[in-house]
Amino acid sequence: MISVKEAFETIIAQVNEFPKELCVFDKSYGRVLAEDIVADRDLPPFHRVAMDGIAIALSAWHKGQKSFVIEGTQGAGSPCVSLQNSEGCWEIMTGAVLPTGCDCVIPVEYLKIENNIAHVVEEIQLQEMTNVHQQASDYKSGSKLISEGQRIEAHHISVIASVGKYEVEVYRIPRIAIIATGDELVAVDAQVAPYQIRMSNTYAIESGLHKHGFDQTMIFHLKDDKEQLHNKLRDILQDFDVLILSGGVSKGKYDYVPEVLDSLGVELKFRRVQQRPGKPLTFGVHTTTNKPVFAIPGNPVTAITNFRHYVVPYLNKCCSLPQRPSFAVLKSDFNFRKNLTYFLPVKIENIQGQLVADPCPTAGSGDYASLIGTHGYVKLDANTNYFAKQTLVPFYPW
Repeated sequence: MISVKEAFETIIAQVNEFPKELCVFDKSYGRVLAEDIVADRDLPPFHRVAMDGIAIALSAWHKGQKSFVIEGTQGAGSPCVSLQNSEGCWEIMTGAVLPTGCDCVIPVEYLKIENNIAHVVEEIQLQEMTNVHQQASDYKSGSKLISEGQRIEAHHISVIASVGKYEVEVYRIPRIAIIATGDELVAVDAQVAPYQIRMSNTYAIESGLHKHGFDQTMIFHLKDDKEQLHNKLRDILQDFDVLILSGGVSKGKYDYVPEVLDSLGVELKFRRVQQRPGKPLTFGVHTTTNKPVFAIPGNPVTAITNFRHYVVPYLNKCCSLPQRPSFAVLKSDFNFRKNLTYFLPVKIENIQGQLVADPCPTAGSGDYASLIGTHGYVKLDANTNYFAKQTLVPFYPW
């Protein structure tokens, strides 16, 4: 039996970067960038006027001039014009190019325009480039704007479009098989006998995958039959990039999954982890294709916590998504006497900027209903049986 740390490191050591592909920018929401996005020109690309008003030469203002003959009107989207007379002005619109020879803008609220002359009628303090968003003041051409490994959101698409990237390179979403095993499982809409249970782990795992941006999924249900398991898993290994199994990994007479995986060429890296819940967690890699196989015990609390703790970080790492640890302090003392790392469900409060974790221990790894109202879990290290109030612990949101 290995530690949680060893199990996690073993899994991450098997990471293989997902292939990359091109995606049209306006279809890229939720995908993960596989390239840096750089500015193709200065931002702003010109001295951009920030207010409607008039553009003048500051030298005239310093001479005491308060009235300016309008030489013309410059709108946004028009080529740059030039000030012909340093004592004149251009009527200017927000977003326009600052005319050559002008170096500040007086907003329209300070002006009265009569007979093609703009009179400054309100007090205003001016200096060079007042009300002008100067060229390259945000970023210079070639500057990195978005780094590889960023999940694309709406504001990223705005930047991608602005630099002319019609297609962006993203990580391909892996095809993930979610496989429930067990004769006791029936479909959600089936008549359920007293000795049967409805299939739920697969749907929870699938929802978790979708939440984290991995939506190329398919659910399977396999019986506790060694031959069926072998044949079906053989086909699934050919068709999918990642396998997540639920159930069939303990030491029971019908727990065939580890034996079948081994017969299919899956090298099992470990089969037991010093943790609660999920001691029989099994992980392996197919020796020919390097496809990962996660075999999680079938109890619902185990399935949800082990999926979140091991599978999600693995998938994120495969597409260069950064791992951002969170921490919380315990709201109350907590005792756990077994020499195991404990994934303790918690409710989270934000108190003056500090995450506070209220312990919500379950009645066992099958007590899935007790997770309702929780926000995630904290990791309590093995070899410690008393965790005092205000102890800082790692927090993992569902």
